[in-house]
Amino acid sequence: MEKTKYLIGDVANMMGLSRDTLRYYEKRGILSSQREGNGYRYYTDQDISRLISILYQRKMDIRLSDMEALQYAESSIDNLSSIMEKRLEEENQAIRLHRQNIARLELTKNDCEDIRCNLGKISLRDFPEAYIIIPHTTPARSAEQWFRFSSRYSGLDMMYTFNEFTWDRTGDTLCAEHKNTQLILYEYLKDYVDYPITEDTPKTPHSMLCVSSCCACASSIPSPDDLLPLIQWARQQGLLISHQFYSTCASHGRIDGLDTSFIRIYIPVF
Repeated sequence: MEKTKYLIGDVANMMGLSRDTLRYYEKRGILSSQREGNGYRYYTDQDISRLISILYQRKMDIRLSDMEALQYAESSIDNLSSIMEKRLEEENQAIRLHRQNIARLELTKNDCEDIRCNLGKISLRDFPEAYIIIPHTTPARSAEQWFRFSSRYSGLDMMYTFNEFTWDRTGDTLCAEHKNTQLILYEYLKDYVDYPITEDTPKTPHSMLCVSSCCACASSIPSPDDLLPLIQWARQQGLLISHQFYSTCASHGRIDGLDTSFIRIYIPVF
């Protein structure tokens, strides 16, 4: 039975490839062709089957160098299995990185929506449920530690800096004193980071009701003037509030041409 012969142009058209690509595969030794007496290159059904296998492996991003190794291996199945295992690891890691990026996008979008819809509004809100990654630091050192931890653990760049203050009022003067800074990760982001969170990882207080507001501030640390409207609102509502409060910078931007830090403030309610 006469074998079917395919000229290089026929194969190129059939497979949607260029002739140069076919020649390159032959040069790399992963595809073969035969020569007629007149010098024309042609491919057999077996060559076409091999080409289909090459194209299928290319869709899985198998490297040409790996294909070369398989082509000349005495027993290629074990090698192929190892290559597939490695590629699966690479693809799963790519999926994880993609999911982390989606989480970042959603996190930033939520912050933007909070700022857009709630800027300047005061309400009661639960304190965020979060893991405390770094329990004690300072505003100056928090940036350094954020960079260090987020470089080491993929996904920890989604940490937020929470500053803790105490406030007091003497006459018409409102004073605030910084007590501590923490780096926290919201609990719902746990599955998107490579940091080893365990049952012993400390958490923020659950179900802590707070007087809260999103404020446009001149810096990432709120001033007494930023805090005063929340205190006045709480008193108008007949709420007993703590002399401890927290702040976190949700985003940076511009308002009326001025650089602005968008800060969310939390004052616990007794």
